[in-house]
Amino acid sequence: MAKEALPTDHPLLELRGRRVGEYTLDVEAWPGRFVGQAEFVVYLQGAGRTRSDRPVVEGLYGRTKIPGSAAEIERGILDIVLACATNLDARQLKLRGSELEREIVGALAKTIADAWSTMMYLAYGWKTLKQIQGLGHPLQVTDEGYLLFIHGFRGGWKDYYYSEGWLEGPIKLKAERPPTAEYRSRWDAENAHALLGFLKRPPIEGRIEFQEEGSGVTVTVSAIALEGTARSRALLMLGELGLMDPDLLDARDRILNIYPSPQSVEGLSPGDLQALSARAIKAW
Repeated sequence: MAKEALPTDHPLLELRGRRVGEYTLDVEAWPGRFVGQAEFVVYLQGAGRTRSDRPVVEGLYGRTKIPGSAAEIERGILDIVLACATNLDARQLKLRGSELEREIVGALAKTIADAWSTMMYLAYGWKTLKQIQGLGHPLQVTDEGYLLFIHGFRGGWKDYYYSEGWLEGPIKLKAERPPTAEYRSRWDAENAHALLGFLKRPPIEGRIEFQEEGSGVTVTVSAIALEGTARSRALLMLGELGLMDPDLLDARDRILNIYPSPQSVEGLSPGDLQALSARAIKAW
C-alpha cells in the first residue's frame, strides 16, 4: 500500500537535492500518527543519482501549537536516529563523528528553524551511556551532545535512558534551541556551571567497554582518551557562551587561561590532566 503523501510545500521535502559535502540528500516522508507529525527517512545520493544502501537518518518531525499560546506560536520537534555508516557507489562511508554527519544534522535542523521553540532528540548508543554513567561526563560533551550544541541547541538537556521495558524506543539525548535572548542567557549560564565543574574534576583512568552500534562487537577504549576529548569540547563550548554574570565570566576566563588550547588537550597524559584539574580547583 502506498504511503499518503505530504503537502508539496512541507519543510521536509525541501531537503531533497540539498548538498552535503560531495553528496545530495534524498528524502521519503509521509504523515505520522498525530496532527502535525511526519515520519521520514533520508538517504545520501551520489553524482549518478545512485542512493545509499540504507537511510542515513530515520526519524519523526513535528510541528505543534504551544498550549495556551497565540495561534502563531509553534514548537518544532525532530526525533532522529543517525546511521553509523552507509554504502554508496561501492564505497563505505563512515558517518559517526564525521563532518558529513554534522552537515546532515545541520540540514535537518533547518527544517524547524522557523518555529518559535525548537527541540531535537538524538538517539545514542552504549559508548555514550558508559560515558555518562561510568565517567560522569556532562551530556554536552558526549558525541551526541556536542553535535546538538554546535547546531544551536543549548538548553533543556535531558537524558532519556530507561533501564526497564524498552517500550520507549532507543535511548536518546534531548536539547532545545533558545527561543529568546533571555533563554539564551540563562542556558549559557547553566552550561557554564556544568562545564566549569567538569573541568575541575580529576579525570578517571582505566578502560571502558561497550558494544559498537550496528555490529554487536565489543570495543575497549581508554577512559583517558574520552576524558581528553570531552575536556577539549568543554573548552571550545565555554569560549562560545555569552555570559553576563561577572563572577561567572571571571571563573570562565581563569579556567581558559589554565588549560592549553582545546586541540592540544585531547592528547594529554593522565598526569597532565590531573595537574590541570588541580589548578582549576584552586582557581575556582
